[in-house]
Amino acid sequence: MSRINEIVINGFKAFPSLYKIELGGKHLLMYGENGSGKSSIYYALHCIFNSSRKPDNGKKYFDKNNSQNLINRFFIPKDEHDIPYVAVNWYDGGRNVFLSAVSEEESGGFDRLAELETYFVNHNLLNGFFNFTNSNSINLFPIFQREIFPYKFVDEDSIYMSLMYEQIQDEASKLNNRSSTKKINEMIDIFNSEIENFIGDINIVVSDVYKNYFKTEDDKDLSIVLTYPKENPNPDEYIDGFRLKWDNRLIRNQQGELERAPNKSLIEPIIGIEIKEDGIEIAKPHVYFNEAKLTAIALSIRFALLKGINPTDNATPPEGSFLALDDMLISLDMSNRTKVVDFLLKISDKYKIYLFTHDKAFFNYVCHEIHQSGKAEDWVYKRVSYNANNKEPIVLDEYSDYLSKAKHFYEIGDYDTSAIYLRKQLEQCVGDLLPYELKTRADGGFVDLQTLWAKLVKFYSDNGKSLEPPMQILFTNSKLLILNVAAHFQRLSNPIYKIELDKVFKLVDYVKSLGKISNKLIIEGGKRIVFQHPTIDYKCSFELDSDLEIIQDEHIVAKIPKCKNIKWSYNGIENWDFKTDRQNNEHKLLKASPKITDFFQRFPLGITQDMIIKYSKIEGGVILIDYMGGIDLLKLSVKIDS
Repeated sequence: MSRINEIVINGFKAFPSLYKIELGGKHLLMYGENGSGKSSIYYALHCIFNSSRKPDNGKKYFDKNNSQNLINRFFIPKDEHDIPYVAVNWYDGGRNVFLSAVSEEESGGFDRLAELETYFVNHNLLNGFFNFTNSNSINLFPIFQREIFPYKFVDEDSIYMSLMYEQIQDEASKLNNRSSTKKINEMIDIFNSEIENFIGDINIVVSDVYKNYFKTEDDKDLSIVLTYPKENPNPDEYIDGFRLKWDNRLIRNQQGELERAPNKSLIEPIIGIEIKEDGIEIAKPHVYFNEAKLTAIALSIRFALLKGINPTDNATPPEGSFLALDDMLISLDMSNRTKVVDFLLKISDKYKIYLFTHDKAFFNYVCHEIHQSGKAEDWVYKRVSYNANNKEPIVLDEYSDYLSKAKHFYEIGDYDTSAIYLRKQLEQCVGDLLPYELKTRADGGFVDLQTLWAKLVKFYSDNGKSLEPPMQILFTNSKLLILNVAAHFQRLSNPIYKIELDKVFKLVDYVKSLGKISNKLIIEGGKRIVFQHPTIDYKCSFELDSDLEIIQDEHIVAKIPKCKNIKWSYNGIENWDFKTDRQNNEHKLLKASPKITDFFQRFPLGITQDMIIKYSKIEGGVILIDYMGGIDLLKLSVKIDS
């Protein structure tokens, strides 16, 4: 079986026109804020893989006359052949082998979908497992029928269980008290038998799934068993029994007594659940357990259907089988989310994972875990945002470069967003051309774009490579300088126009064309350096009269600055003279300006250059050794003088 190469959406939900999301047969991790169109992609997959299980193959979702249609209200056909649809292109060794599509006019490519195991999980599904009041008992049948049975294929009857139930409902609608019930009872018997077998399969592994993947270390052991007994265990609570049946409904009369309704009807079954904690049965799990624990139990039930997740199970699903998960972990804290992520990565060699989230922190965490697992190349990373101007989502590679993103938003007319990425690209380009010490503050933080640009102009001018004046003027006049990413209100008062962006694109190209200068600036002129002895009450400080630079090439050449405004104290006394053992306010160092390398050799108290570098700080608190990068100034001075 092939893997999904791309998802194609045209006029469906949030997408008013044709859009393709490329997967290349890989796993998908997608981030998008609520309302961005992220869930529309999830439901496009849901529509495709569910349509094959619908009597009309899902055509109602694209019929503008059907109240259940999912056509985007801004969809405008480009020609008579342009119709709303969703599709997946399949990938096999680098080529598209077939298409599965759903539209009003036609649906096709479904014959091979039945081979796949597909699982759709979102917050609504998980919440539905235990969304019962205190007065109600748990009945999982509605959520099984809606979310699980559509994917359970009954090989013997060549039908999905959800369709089997719908056929029973259809047959029931034709019956009355005088009709023969032989046919419907035969259908019901088969359906009940399939549920019994299905639940039995789940019960074999569900407790182990919980224990192996979702149990918190200090939590008590749980035994999880789904129930579908033939006999009603509690007729006072479950009046109609547990199994699907065609019968006179058991009701309570005005006196509170049980009696049969006069007419027969289809009585929906009840799938119950029994949970024991350390062998003690929990009467109402949905009341007893917190939401995180209930979510873990629900996931265990849902994932118990997967092949090959238990150590003793070597089964492998057909290639192309997948899990699509949309914001399913809203109710979980990060410690519980990590368990789910670990589980997904463990099964990613058997199932494709399509994971959608609106939580950027969670997105970043999953990215980190994927890279830690060594599987980064097996995934694509997407971000979706909504373009309000064009009323459509935009899907981008999350880790594509800023310039590509800027060009993309420029092409669709979103100039504000394009400007933001242009600014980021310009910051990156300028920063790449500057030594580390020039693009950081003394406290280690990074400086803003305008300051970076000023440093770039000076740095290149000092090295005989002045930037072209028109480009300097272009930068100064650019509204990118005032378009602070965090100050969104500025977009209103300072709109960005296409002609301005055209110029900035040229500026980016120009900066990218500049050759990098090999100078490595260690410390800027004017910086004050403070030495504090670690064990003795001795302190010394000085300023640099110029930049300290090193040119790293075949030979080491340096520009060594001088020290000025030298100040020191010993045992709390300023200007201490170590030769005379007294204060000397006329000390020659107070007026001297020695080279920094010479000055380092003149420190008293046996202080070595290594000590100076280790225990000196540049104004702002950065240790000198972090700036020096292990460079020995004394040895460097010898090379220069020689």
